[in-house]
Amino acid sequence: MALSKGQLTRQKMINLMYLVFIAMLALNVSTEVLDGFVMINDNIQESIEVTDERNKQIYADINASYDSNPEKTKDSYDRAQAVKVKTDSIFGYLQHLKLEIAKKSDGADADIDNLKSKDNLDASSEVMLSPVGGHGKRLKEMLDRYREVMVAQIPDSAKRKIVMSTLSTEPSPRAKKENKSWITASFENMPSIAVITYLSELQVNVKQAEGEVLNDLAKNIDLKDIRVNELSAFVVPQSSMVMKGVPYRANIILAAVDTTQRPRIVVNGKELPTEKNGMYEAGTGAVGTFRFNGFIEMMDRSGMPVKRDFSQEYTVMEPMATVAPHWMDVLYAGVQNTLTITVPGVASQDVQATVVSGGTLRASGKDWVAVPSASMIGQKFVISVSAKVNGTQQFIARKELRIRPLPEPLPFIEYTDQNGSPKVFRKGALARSIILNTPGIKASIDDGILNIPFQVLSFRTMSIDAMGNTAPEMSNGASFSSRQLDQIRRMTRGTVFYISTIKAKGPDGVERDLYPMEIRIN
Repeated sequence: MALSKGQLTRQKMINLMYLVFIAMLALNVSTEVLDGFVMINDNIQESIEVTDERNKQIYADINASYDSNPEKTKDSYDRAQAVKVKTDSIFGYLQHLKLEIAKKSDGADADIDNLKSKDNLDASSEVMLSPVGGHGKRLKEMLDRYREVMVAQIPDSAKRKIVMSTLSTEPSPRAKKENKSWITASFENMPSIAVITYLSELQVNVKQAEGEVLNDLAKNIDLKDIRVNELSAFVVPQSSMVMKGVPYRANIILAAVDTTQRPRIVVNGKELPTEKNGMYEAGTGAVGTFRFNGFIEMMDRSGMPVKRDFSQEYTVMEPMATVAPHWMDVLYAGVQNTLTITVPGVASQDVQATVVSGGTLRASGKDWVAVPSASMIGQKFVISVSAKVNGTQQFIARKELRIRPLPEPLPFIEYTDQNGSPKVFRKGALARSIILNTPGIKASIDDGILNIPFQVLSFRTMSIDAMGNTAPEMSNGASFSSRQLDQIRRMTRGTVFYISTIKAKGPDGVERDLYPMEIRIN
């Protein structure tokens, strides 16, 4: 059962949509995204059914050949039975894991196909990673053994490479950078619906590997003529979901191909031109679900027409894009704000973004950097996102972000404690020795979201003696002046002094007067 180019394209799209939904979940998007996994899982279940039916037909052909000629077919028959036992074992185990995760999420009466707690982050970890009874290690071992057995029976190097890739248990490059194993990266803290969908994907990959082996076993006993007599029509879309304005494309093919003749294809009562080579294209001017049907016809070896009907549906959705600032849902004027801009199903290099108003925007690796204008504080930073989809540049979405001034920074004294750990002092009691060993003061925004340093331009120290007299001294930039250091050396324990009139400049170029610091000599 060799996969056609169109079927491989569809499988790649399913894989891509799976990864995109995982990435979007990391951005805390709505539960509607979780429902997207249900759609993907449903598509995978359809692929499993189609692949399983084709495999059953090959098993039936091998069995029929064995009944009529056991001596010729015995080797292929025995190997096919062994393949079936191994495939049914690992397929059933994957189904068992899906049910266990569903039960952990919804309870004993859980329904895999109607999961309620789709966002449960604990179920997959408990089932797959638990130190006692975790199934992750066993699943990896089973996949590794199954993959090696299947690959050893596939003579075509390109097909072997596909099976090795789809059943690989090697961690992804991103997981390797994070020192994660395949088991941890696949199942730790993942939503239940995502893991169930992933296990379904492994099931279809197992079935496809089974089909590749059966296909070669069938060839070994000259079943080509029998299989060609069982022609079926297939519609293989480039994607079952397309954006509004982007053409829907699908290949309409037969399961067996005769290169000496072109099939006659009729879609919705209209014959498809021969030069299209089976490529059907429909406009997508409106959103919704659409269906088309028809038939494909070609001559058999006796010259009689062989006709097969087909029908297919596809969904047109509105364009969407994710624009996620790294600093909440605002941009700060005058500084570089890092953004992540993605379009589901589109490679990052095909995504373009421009500023409609509010400042400047440029790409920076996989991220984007926005610099709002200081004059636009209180207004909107407007971004227009477009992407190249099927070779066509398509407008995707428009995003508006609020422009705010940078929060006020706070002054502090930075020092290292006796254990060598860095410390930040803002107010209260501090040893005089620590102050004397500190060059000066610093300032930054540090509110748990931003961590932006500021340049201290000047500050004043002022002490109050027992008579109530004050002695102000000015600094040299961010450092204590020699007079200020002498002033601090003369202070006794319990003396209170102030660092005030602090001027600092941030990355936006604006000079600010900062709040004073009150220090008691300890």
